[in-house]
Amino acid sequence: MNKKSILCLMFSCVFMVGFLVPGESRAQAPDKVKIGLMFGLTGAASPIGPVQLDGAKLAIKEINAAGGVKFGSKKVPIETLVRDDESKPDIAIRRFRELVEESKVHVIVGQTFAPISAALNKEVKKTTVPYFPVNVVAINMFEKSEMAETTFAIHGAAYSIGYAGAAYIVDKLKYKKIVFFGPAYAFGRDQWAGAKAAFDKRGVKVEYVESPVGTSDYTSYLLKIGEKKPDVVMLAHWGVDAINVLKQTYETGLKKKSKVWFDWMTNSFGSGVPPEALEGVYSLMSWYYDMKGFQDAAIVKASDAFTKKFTKEYNYPPDPYSAMAYEGVMEAVRAMELAQSTDGKAMAKALMANPKFNSMKGQGVWRADHQPLFKYGAYVVVGKGAKERKDQKWDLVKIVGAYTGEDYLPALSTLGY
Repeated sequence: MNKKSILCLMFSCVFMVGFLVPGESRAQAPDKVKIGLMFGLTGAASPIGPVQLDGAKLAIKEINAAGGVKFGSKKVPIETLVRDDESKPDIAIRRFRELVEESKVHVIVGQTFAPISAALNKEVKKTTVPYFPVNVVAINMFEKSEMAETTFAIHGAAYSIGYAGAAYIVDKLKYKKIVFFGPAYAFGRDQWAGAKAAFDKRGVKVEYVESPVGTSDYTSYLLKIGEKKPDVVMLAHWGVDAINVLKQTYETGLKKKSKVWFDWMTNSFGSGVPPEALEGVYSLMSWYYDMKGFQDAAIVKASDAFTKKFTKEYNYPPDPYSAMAYEGVMEAVRAMELAQSTDGKAMAKALMANPKFNSMKGQGVWRADHQPLFKYGAYVVVGKGAKERKDQKWDLVKIVGAYTGEDYLPALSTLGY
């Protein structure tokens, strides 16, 4: 082989290797990774936004303490930029654009309200910035035509909450006379869609009652529901509305007449009402800080470890939404490290090529619609009264079961996949 042939061969090998290595690994790693954190810190979402922020900040603190995000042999620290979307879509869009266009963030993690996540997902389509919403989002956001290539929603959809709750009520509690009471916004209506699908599958007819957006006094609705004498009433409200409806269910005496099932409990909601209002109320939770006694020892161990470090940092136990914000940040960083890049498309491809990850809810697997199927989709809990509580503010519920299986999530075929 002559000298010219050898040079050509060497050039070809270098050229091919360049294509085999992801983009960022060919370039110099950034000096720092900028992550925008944006939640509903004020407004209607304010019972949840601050605890989400604490979970996200704890994840970033841990990563930085270990040296930062790994790009090859280099570790890069994370810089955090915090914004309040004020629970308003127009403000969220403006602040999203500021983070992307002015602050040049590499990733955005956040959101507390489903309509805001949907609005930002549309913005992501224009920018391809990696976006990890850590709240429960609207079901139509997971449709193939809607979901942005670089959006990954770790907390799933409200449809699943409604479906799982309805299935448990009929299959396990054996109730048949049911009233579903929800708000006239996406979070409530998506729960109803899921609940109705589960009820229809089981041949159970349910009455649907809806309260307008902005309602704070639910007394008239609850009194009318009480007159129907249902076996159980499902409540599907969120944020400040959730606290109000739980209190008023107790104050109107409905809780004495019918079993109450509150679809999606959080520490923030449970601690916002008197123990008497929570006692005996069935709920689903995406996770709970005290998993002692649960059947899966690995879940108990992982949850206990997170609870200890979170409580040490903030002097209060983590909310389920704190945990999911923490997990969302961890998955965003895992995507960067897998891709060896901060490019949104490279990160998305890397996650889908390596969809399995460990979490406090067991193994998660990213589906084609960019939501994960967890080993435990949700936990079934019952509220504690004052006499049962070791801590009057935070010892809120006891776990009585878990919802598992793929029917917790809608079939991919129904979403266009």
